[in-house]
Amino acid sequence: MMRFGTRRAGVAILAVACAAGMAACSSSSTSSTKPSTSAVKSGGTATVSLDEALAGFNINQADDNEAVLQWVMNQIWPSVWIVQPNLTLKLNTDLVTSATLTKTSPQTVVYQINPKATWSDGVPINATDFIYNWQAQSGNPAYKDVGGKAYIPASTAGYSQIKSITGSNNGKTVTVVFSSPFSDWKSLFADLMPAHIASKVGFNNGFQNFGPAVQVSGGPYVIQSYAANQDLVEVRNPHYWGTPGKLDKIVFRFILDDNQIPPAMQNGEVNVVTPPAVAAVSFTDSLKAISNSTTTGIPGLEFQHIDFNQANPYLALANVRHAIAYGTNRAQMVQRIAAPIAPSTQVLQNRIWMPIQPQYQNTSGSYGNFDPSLAKKLLQQSNMTMGSDGYFHPNFGPDKGKDLTLSISTTSGVPARQEIEELFQADMKAIGIKINIQNYPASTLFGTVGPKGEFDIIEFAWLLSPFASGNQSIYCSYTNTAVCGENWDHYANPQVDSLLNKAIGTLDPTTSASLYNQVDAILWKDMVTLPLFESPQVYSWSNTYGNITPNPSSIGITWNAQTWGLKAS
Repeated sequence: MMRFGTRRAGVAILAVACAAGMAACSSSSTSSTKPSTSAVKSGGTATVSLDEALAGFNINQADDNEAVLQWVMNQIWPSVWIVQPNLTLKLNTDLVTSATLTKTSPQTVVYQINPKATWSDGVPINATDFIYNWQAQSGNPAYKDVGGKAYIPASTAGYSQIKSITGSNNGKTVTVVFSSPFSDWKSLFADLMPAHIASKVGFNNGFQNFGPAVQVSGGPYVIQSYAANQDLVEVRNPHYWGTPGKLDKIVFRFILDDNQIPPAMQNGEVNVVTPPAVAAVSFTDSLKAISNSTTTGIPGLEFQHIDFNQANPYLALANVRHAIAYGTNRAQMVQRIAAPIAPSTQVLQNRIWMPIQPQYQNTSGSYGNFDPSLAKKLLQQSNMTMGSDGYFHPNFGPDKGKDLTLSISTTSGVPARQEIEELFQADMKAIGIKINIQNYPASTLFGTVGPKGEFDIIEFAWLLSPFASGNQSIYCSYTNTAVCGENWDHYANPQVDSLLNKAIGTLDPTTSASLYNQVDAILWKDMVTLPLFESPQVYSWSNTYGNITPNPSSIGITWNAQTWGLKAS
């Protein structure tokens, strides 16, 4: 999974169906999720906006696992399978010529690495890279990072089920044997990192700062330069063995205030706009008004949610978490923020599946209702007394005899997210909870505040891949630090752990989807997080460029950036 204003949500499902209901709005044309095949020229530069800073450069490490980094790394660290705009999977034959499930008992997958595949520094891509990427993300304490420290992967899903990896044929044949079945085996070995570099500089800390380690590429482009909070420049990889990228350069420009992105698009400072953490109506309207450009809003695998830190003595109580949920008018948030961009948007009643996926079910029961009266009753039952100022006063804990006060945090500089907080603040005042707003830059929120649990309530988005197994690291028991590193909420439930393991190990997609929905029903009962709505993803690009096609999964619009170019005519 991936943070998006955001984290990368999910490394994991079985193959999902085509995304439906894609709505496009354009000043000059419409678009779809069918990849464009325009004739384009070689040469030139495209500048892409990013509205969040980078926490680091290791997309596989828990603290760096941001959507904006994924969009940067799509052309740098190669993946065995590429998620297509219709959410199907296509083998990356530049990296591997085949990936075959050869046995089911024990489950065995054989990869044939392209004989020409080579890192940009001349070192061949081989079995050593697959072995390192497995061990670093396995959660197995027997494997250590530089300095003998435990690895901190974003997810261990699938890698923790691998028993062995062996190389043959001079390291170009990789045989993976699983200790238990793993349904989402095609999710593995995405963003393959160079073992010969990572094993020296370190998985956890070796890619936190820009330097030579970050500049080693196995894709069509290499990172030439980086100026924090300003720009990152990618140029063609001169040692790439596949089809060269069309553009000479891809520049990622960091514009951390969403309000400044449409003017930058208008005056040509940027040519491609990636989705902001949450698109405001004014943001979308401003982009649609720009001539000779295409602006499209599509439903995707991204959703806004609120997390509760159960290390807080009040949020540790399920009744308090439920009270907050019952008191939150999610429908108003949809009406004010999402529906004007995507009218079909509804209140989200599932965390694992999105409405564009056929596995989606309403698993909320009554826990997803808006019921302020019940919210107040639950607070009263939690040993709290309503004060004369309209706020509940706990009879215990640090706020004893004072207003029950909690903070909410999200990424700064995002108007729509600020509106979510303000609506939430007003909702909570109506049921007797005082909310303070404390926001941070994305690099701080995801690099420090979230991972260290320095929050009460946190709001951001998960941006999913088409593999549900990636949810394990978010919702499994936080006490299992090796596997559950994305669980910042101090939540633990052995029943959820067991069902997640069963879902991940079930090769039948129908049974697996049912198990994931059972997990989500428990998450509602425990009120671990409160899903708000599926976020419309807003993209915009200049019509002078061809082959730009939005991708609703976590891979994003740069999934095929090596084919982008200035139109030939």
